[in-house]
Amino acid sequence: MPETSPHPDAHPQRETVAAYILAGGRSLRMGRDKHRLEFAGASVVAHLASMAAPLVAHVWLVGKPNCGLESHGLPVLHDSAPEPALVHGIRAVLAAPGPEWRWILACDMPAVDAAVLAELWRAARAARAPGAAPLGAPGDALDPLPSLWHRDAHSALRDAPVGAARAWVERAGLVAWLVPPQRQNCLANLNTPEEWEAWRLQHDANRA
Repeated sequence: MPETSPHPDAHPQRETVAAYILAGGRSLRMGRDKHRLEFAGASVVAHLASMAAPLVAHVWLVGKPNCGLESHGLPVLHDSAPEPALVHGIRAVLAAPGPEWRWILACDMPAVDAAVLAELWRAARAARAPGAAPLGAPGDALDPLPSLWHRDAHSALRDAPVGAARAWVERAGLVAWLVPPQRQNCLANLNTPEEWEAWRLQHDANRA
């Protein structure tokens, strides 16, 4: 179990956490590589990386070999499992060397912001848990992304069968960050061209 912080409401120290952006999915419903989607003059990957960089020691992209992530100019952690599954990306992140805490993001959730890391950290540290994940409403299952994991969670998942990522979140002992209604939009998951275009237009309108 991670040690208890004397200041459970504090933001994690930068050197104790790294960010990992899962960006190697097949993007079947989107019809194109999600990591190449652009808004505000940059790729969604670049946007998330620039948001996370001031908060963490390192930012990594995570995906299958030969999926073109190297073109973004960020270090890449390869998930070498043959079949596509979110849990393989999580396993690769937890097994990688680096800081004790791992903030796992997704390239199809572009509205995630710095406050999400702080909320996940507060939830995990207050409960002395090995991580935290969002809970949309009481009674729902925890969402696997974005989430914060302590590297020690890897031992609990070492022999876990491939399956639903929500089951891995539960097995690892992550606790809930109950997302308030006014923060639900920051966790929008965009899977289709229509969802992406609607979000992009709203983002541009908010900036105007």
